[in-house]
Amino acid sequence: MDYIFSILGILFYVYLVMTVVLLLLDNREPSTTMAWVMVFILLPVVGAVIYIFIGRNWRRVDEKTKLSQQFLEDRSAAMLAPLIEAQMERGSRLTQKKDVVHKQKLFHLLQRSSNSILTTNNAIEVLQNGSQKFPRLMEDLRGARESIHMEYFIWRSDPLTKEVRDILVAKRKQGVEVRILYDAIGSIFLDRRYVREMRAAGIEMYPYFNFLSPLKIHTLNYRNHRKVVVVDGRIGYAGGMNMGQEYVDGGKQFDYWRDTHLRISGETVNVLQGIFVTSWYNTTGNELFEAKYFPAVPADPHELPVQVTTSGPDSRWPSIKHLYFTLISSAEKKVYIQSPYFIPDPSVHTALKMAAFGGLDVRIIIAGVPDKKLPYWSAFTYFKDLLRAGVRIYHYQKGFMHAKTIMIDSEICSVGTANMDVRSFHLNYELNTLLYDEQLTAGLEEDFMRDLQDSREFTLEDYQKLDETVKLRNSLARLLAPLL
Repeated sequence: MDYIFSILGILFYVYLVMTVVLLLLDNREPSTTMAWVMVFILLPVVGAVIYIFIGRNWRRVDEKTKLSQQFLEDRSAAMLAPLIEAQMERGSRLTQKKDVVHKQKLFHLLQRSSNSILTTNNAIEVLQNGSQKFPRLMEDLRGARESIHMEYFIWRSDPLTKEVRDILVAKRKQGVEVRILYDAIGSIFLDRRYVREMRAAGIEMYPYFNFLSPLKIHTLNYRNHRKVVVVDGRIGYAGGMNMGQEYVDGGKQFDYWRDTHLRISGETVNVLQGIFVTSWYNTTGNELFEAKYFPAVPADPHELPVQVTTSGPDSRWPSIKHLYFTLISSAEKKVYIQSPYFIPDPSVHTALKMAAFGGLDVRIIIAGVPDKKLPYWSAFTYFKDLLRAGVRIYHYQKGFMHAKTIMIDSEICSVGTANMDVRSFHLNYELNTLLYDEQLTAGLEEDFMRDLQDSREFTLEDYQKLDETVKLRNSLARLLAPLL
């Protein structure tokens, strides 16, 4: 019997060493590495299987077998060449009207870390909540003449999407090209009959990272969290809202759904198109890098500087995390943040504290009525130090807070898909739109202030009143935060 236990002990030791070596070779954040070590110890063998499917950094493995990322970048750059050639001169103009050094810093950061193109010939319409987004979107879909491209994390089978389906089927009969990408996990409850009906009508509709495929099972933990629409290469949509009825009325779980989206026309639409056709190529192998999808945009004397930045598990750098960190650390007066989840990495957490210590007005609104318990509980463990530093934290009470916005100094704002959490920073394919515009930023700040009226402030005194068992539960949830 002692012999058997000795053998088992040796096997467990070998297993632990091998799995830890595997972790170290992935070069993850220390907190994530330690979280997985705990999983390996508490769930021998099973933990390793879980890691292979949802934790392993398969990006490096994929890069050896898939077509070169450089090929896609080169094809996209060829279509966007006029914008790329003009952006350096446009970037230098960012500081001509006012001496705002951080604008130029942000421009160079995004341009160098994610090849994010600065465009200036744009018009932006901020759409607050589904009641504003979907009527506007459907109007544009009905007006399509050439092509409709849509990319969503969640696509439901419900009254809203059935209305969208009817519009798309009608446009396809008129000869309009219609292509749709949806995330395989985010849209896991999408009715297969719905997809078959779309395809039968001539609409190309495919799952991004189809985990049911044996060749893609290892991508289970990588999700396409983007929400992009491009109509005729001239009108674009980007922001926080997916394709489902709950984004209009809150659905069965919530009384109200708070969200922010953008309707875009101008040069930035070509950038969104480039992002979609890259995703389309990665999914289907079919190339859409054609001039007809990237129409020239007439000159407009009214400049609105915009940069769209993306990040994902195959990105060279975590560009959106860098964006959030730089926005916070560059602010001089105030930082306003909205995010449903709050699981920041150490650098962003520190930047928030330093901003508050520096006397800035730092306020964060997160979901007070959660859709997921673990990230909601985990968020509380980050509050104490922030509250002590002077950050003000609010829980939104009217319904579910799903907007992902950051506004600094009434000058620059970001609207996108990325939550303030480690999953958005490192694992999801995300897309944020950075607006260098005082009027739009001021408008979003006004919306933020209205949202404060529907929120409850969480103070240091509130934190100190939490029961010790609740704090323990929250701390246990935080251990899993790097894995969420």
